[in-house]
Order: sequence, then structure tokens, then C-alpha cells
Amino acid sequence: MTVSSPSRDVRPARGADERTLHVLDFFRILEVLAEGARSPQGRALCGTVRPFPDPEAAREALAEVEALGRLEPDMGLPPVGGLREIGPHLRTARKAGVVLGVEALLEVRDTLEACARVQEYLEDAAAEGSILGRYAGRMRPLDLLVDRFARVFGPRGEILDGASPRLAAIREELRRVRGRIRSRLEALLRERDLAPAVQDDFVTVRDGRYVVPLRTDFRGYLDGIVHDRSRTGQTFFVEPLEVVELNNRMGSLLEEEEEEIRRILAELTAWVGREAGAIAANVAVAAHLDLLAARWHLARRLGGVRPEVVEARELGLREARHPLLLLRADEPVVPVDLFVGGEEVGGARLLLITGANAGGKTVALKTAGLLVLMARSGLFVPAAEGSRVGWFDPVFADIGDEQDLDRHLSTFTGHLGRLREALEGADAGTLVLLDELGAGTDPREGGGLALAVLEALLDAGSTVIGTTHLEGLKGFAYARPDAENAAVAFDGETGRPLYRLVYGRTGRSNAFEVAERTGFPPRVLARARAYAAGGDEPGAGFLHEIERARDEALEAARRAREAEAEARRRLEEAERRLREAEAARRRAREEAWEEARAEIQRARKGLARVIRRFARREISQQEAEAQVARIERRMEAAVREAPEPAERGAPPREGEWVRIKGVGREGRVVEIKDGQALVDLGGLRVTASPAQLEPAAPSAPRPAGGGVRVQAQPRAGGEVVLVGCRVDEALRRLDRALDGAVLAGQGELKVVHGRGTGALRRAVREALDADVRVAGWRALDGDAATVAELSGR
Repeated sequence: MTVSSPSRDVRPARGADERTLHVLDFFRILEVLAEGARSPQGRALCGTVRPFPDPEAAREALAEVEALGRLEPDMGLPPVGGLREIGPHLRTARKAGVVLGVEALLEVRDTLEACARVQEYLEDAAAEGSILGRYAGRMRPLDLLVDRFARVFGPRGEILDGASPRLAAIREELRRVRGRIRSRLEALLRERDLAPAVQDDFVTVRDGRYVVPLRTDFRGYLDGIVHDRSRTGQTFFVEPLEVVELNNRMGSLLEEEEEEIRRILAELTAWVGREAGAIAANVAVAAHLDLLAARWHLARRLGGVRPEVVEARELGLREARHPLLLLRADEPVVPVDLFVGGEEVGGARLLLITGANAGGKTVALKTAGLLVLMARSGLFVPAAEGSRVGWFDPVFADIGDEQDLDRHLSTFTGHLGRLREALEGADAGTLVLLDELGAGTDPREGGGLALAVLEALLDAGSTVIGTTHLEGLKGFAYARPDAENAAVAFDGETGRPLYRLVYGRTGRSNAFEVAERTGFPPRVLARARAYAAGGDEPGAGFLHEIERARDEALEAARRAREAEAEARRRLEEAERRLREAEAARRRAREEAWEEARAEIQRARKGLARVIRRFARREISQQEAEAQVARIERRMEAAVREAPEPAERGAPPREGEWVRIKGVGREGRVVEIKDGQALVDLGGLRVTASPAQLEPAAPSAPRPAGGGVRVQAQPRAGGEVVLVGCRVDEALRRLDRALDGAVLAGQGELKVVHGRGTGALRRAVREALDADVRVAGWRALDGDAATVAELSGR
């Protein structure tokens, strides 16, 4: 496909004029882009791609391409196969009384089915959370129309019997009549006395009527109508009189079939006309998805990345490569770093590239311009990850031969015209690309003109990338703080170009070396060197001195950066060791707290076993109290040995409710003595330091008294009301109530949780199922309460 300059029906370019798009090879990139499209609509859209008018639109397009790339491994690319160019068919279908032909309707059918597949793809993308899923809502389902097409047309485009009941009846009658005709004729052929007259033993059709072939010398042997004669003249095709009526009936049925098919097609055409707007909208979405697929296909071919589009007027392309050089694939492309306006070049808005011919100056210039246009157009660029493209508007390029014989313009006057256009449109957002500044005329006058142009562009706030051979321009770039020199690198031993840029340096033209490599006559080249000996341009020595001083400064800066990096590395190593030590202390603290929690849990279970054994009279009251005392000492030791928290609060007072940090148990402070707090945990009393305690909400009254009092006989059950509590608070209150009931020797505990949504009831019963203190439970009060039967009852 060939993509040319936009015609009248293509939206005008924004961000660059036609000449700039042409010299930067933008239209050639669009040709490559179109190769990745798989539908006529997608290919047409590829030809209309232009730089977006604002940064957000460019970022959105790039994000969509990236989103499609993430979907491809699992979902593939959008299934646009089957899309046809049906715009003319839709316009025709909207006209009253017009009937689309079968071929046109089949193209509409294929397009509808393709759109349905694309809509399913987008719905799956939405389920995956892709930003492309938003397009699913922009497509209108046309299932009824698709189903109608499926009933009318078969897979090979044939019109099915089921297209209408009348068509089915007509075709059924046709089959019956044809069968009768063939039976009559085949019976005639089998008659023994007719055998000599029959040329071939078969029945055929002429003029839509069934006939039999008779030899010419037996023409009058069979009464009938002659419809045709063979090319050799040896055979007549005769319709016997006895099948004339059946052939007439068949002809009538064929006319009825044709009339019914036309009615069906007219009905289908009218339906398509009514839905033409929705069909066109669906096709537009599918075509946009195909354009995205073409963008992604181009990105993969180029090894491209999503550039960061920034508002600043800067360019930060690392390892950039010209796309067209990459696509040739005949040899590796050397990447080049392209910086202007950013921190890499100290904010310099002029990048002046110098060096020998065939060293890559113009390629670097065109690479910078083309990649800016591609990023602005929503295309990935062949560069390294993290590359930045600033928002330049417009981009202006003067590259190549501007000679125009039709308008009697020389190369130099053509360049002057382009420079005038650049000066007239230059502002703070403009990126100007100028190749071979000052060339094409007297070097002194050309250099002066180039200096004036660069000054004017920089004064207007524009960003400029230029190439030149003139020494005066190199000095200009050194003299201005908003300018930066860059030289194309050459191999010092072979003299061959390395096709990369060395920033902060100017390059020699190396004209003699280039001429020698191209096979220039040695005698002529020697004479040229003699003529040039001692003829260095004024200021060349000064430039070399500047470069030497700059190299020394850069080396000093490099050593300073290395020292800073080493200091930073040592600091990071010290911080890492500190973090590891802190992490180890934290793990030790957590392990100690976990051990304390486990010990207290074991103590609780031991207490429950003591009470159960006492309730069953397996041990005496004295033995039970002795075991409880041992359990209290174990809990107190676990709390005492747990590490103290890093933060200390205000010391608790007697009577306050507290929680032991890390253990999760709540109780009331009974006594403060010798800097230690005696805490009653529902009958169990433990000693803890104030730093291990934190305030807790007041709880239900606990059994009073010191230590655990073991009663000889269990009492009737108590009650705890949890209605209105959140689940976590309810479970804490239930735990305290079970403690109190067990320690009080109760046989059961009534838990009032209410009906509600059932969440609290389920949580309570799950907790009772898992609690060693509970032997079982039963529902009460119509499921509004649960009675917990305590162990040992």
C-alpha cells in the first residue's frame, strides 16, 4: 500500500507541515504501519495517522497500544478478519425501494459477524481490567440482524430453504416436480424401441426445461419440442410432449422462487438500512482496534518502546535508531543518544552536530525528528526504555535538496525560503531541524547567515538541532550557555565512522579521509592536502583549546561522581546492615511475644482441665487450688519474660481495665506495688510491668476475690447479651463470659445474639465449636440465642 500526502478527505496534518512530514520519512512509516492492518478500514485509518493536537491524546493512544500488547499473549489480537468495505452498501440500503444484491449482503453479513467477534473480544478485555474494555460499550449488539442473516444465507453464500416458510414450500414443490420429470424421462430412455434413437443415456436441461438427446437421423422418432442442437450437429435436445406440462409447472415454481428470494433480500436490505448507523459505528470501533493492532505490530517489528511524553520542551532519546534503517535488516543499526533541552545537556536548547560526511549527522537529525513525530502520533519508538519526548508544536525541518526547477529556485534559495518560514513560525514550542547550516553559498556569508538564524530562533525560545561543517558555528555553540556541541565519533585507528555522538566535542570534517575511502585519485588527493596545509580556518586552534579544557573539567567531574557514588554505596551498606539488625531484633521480639501467647493459651487450657476434673470429683479442692496456683505462676512468668514494648504509655491505676500487649488478654488492675501491676484476668491474677499494659474498654463485671475460687458444685448458667455488638467485640465479650462461667463452676451459658442477618449468630457458634471449654450448644428462643454447655457438666 502506498501512503501519500493527505488528500481532501483526510484530516490535515497537525504539528508539522507537509514538507517536514515528507523529509522526515513520516509517510514511509505510515506505509509500513499499514502492512500490519488486517482490514480495509484499518489500512485506511493507517493512512490518516498524524501527530495528535495535545499531549494527553498522544499518551492515551500509546497506553492503548501498550494495553493491546499485554492482552495479546492470552487473547491474541482483535479478530477483525471478515471486515469488508461496506460503506457504499450502507448508503445504498438507506434508499427506499433499493435492493442489495447477494454479494453485497454477504459482505454486510461477514462484517456484522466480525464486529460481533470484536465486541466479544472487548468484553473479555473488560473482564481482564484492560482500558480497551471501554470500547465494548461503544458497540451496539445486533444479534437479531446477525441471526436473520444466518437463517437466510448458508456458509457458502447460498440462500437457505429456511429463509422463509414460503420459500421452503416452493422448493419442496420444485423438488417433487423435478423428481416426476426425471422419472418420466428416464423411463422413456429405458424403453427398448427408443434405444436406437437416443444419442446418450442421460437427461439434461436446456432453456430451463428438462430434455433428452436424440440423434439427428431419429429427429421425428419422438414427439416433442426441439430446444437446442449440439455443436457437432449430431444431436438434438428434445422435450417430449408428455413432460411439457410438468416443465411448465417447474418454470412457474422457479419464477415464484425468484420472486420470494427478491422479497427476502428486500426485507434484509431494509433492515440493514434501518441499522446502518449502528453498523457504521461498530465498524468504526473494529477499525480502531485494527489500527491499534497495526501500531503494536509496528512496535514489535522495530523493537519499539512506549516513550514518556512530557510537557517540557526536551528530548531524551537513549539508544535511538532510525526505523527505516532497522527495517532494511541487512546489517545491525548503531544506536545513538539524542539529547536536547533536558538535564543531560544542562538544558541547552541548541544541539549542533559536527563531523565528517557519511558520519551519521543527517541520520541522527532525521532520527530525532521522526521519533518525535512518531511519539506524537501514538507510535512506539525504537529506543531504550525510559526515553522521553517533549511536546514540540510544531516540528519544522529543512533537510535535503530544496531545488525546485518549476519555480526557478536554486538549492540555496530553496533553503532560504524554508529558513524564512521557520523564523516566521518560531516560538517557545517549536522544534527546528536544520541540516548543513551555512552550506550552498560562500562559507563566510553562509556562516554569518546561519549564526543570525540560530540567534533569532534561540531568542524566540525555540529548540534547535542542526548540523554543520563551519568552525564559526562550533564556536558559537561553545560560547552560549543554552547550546551544546556534539561530534560524530570516528575510530581513531581505521578512521571509519562509529555512528554515535560524543557530547561536548566538535568534529572535524575529515574530507580527505572520506575521499580516500571512496577511492578518490591519490594524485589529486595529495595535491588537495598540499593546498590545504596551513590553511586552518581562523578560530580552529581556539576551539581545540576550549575542548582540551572542557575534557579536563569533565574528567574532574567524573572522578567527583565516582567518589560520591562510593560514599553513597558505603552509606547504603551501613543502612542495610542497620535494617538487618533491626529486623533481627524485631523477629526476636515477635518470637518472644508468640511464646508468651502460647504459654498463656496452654495455661488457660490447663485451668479448664483442672475445673473439669474438680467438677467430676476426680481431684480434691485442695489439689485443684494447688494446680490453679501453679498455672497462675506460669502465666505470670510468661508475661514477665515477654519483651517490653518499644513505646511506653502512662502508668495504669488501680481499678482500670487494661490489656496485656502481645497477649491479647484483658483484665482489671487490682494493685500497684513495687512498680508492678497485679492484673485480674477473669479470676487468674498475673503480675506485669506497666509498660506491658495498654488501656482497654471496661468490660462486664468479673468474679471478685483473689486468685481462683473453685466451687464444689456447678451453679446454674449465666447469660451474656451480645445484641448490637460488632463481631470482633462480641467474640471478646463471649470469651470473657466463658472464662467467668467456667471459673464460677456454671454448667451452661446463655448467649443472646439476636436474629439479624445471621452473621453474629454464625460467628458465635463457630467460636463455641472451636472452644475447649464448650462441650456443645443448642439453639434457643427461635434461634435468637444459643446455650453453651460447658465441659464438666
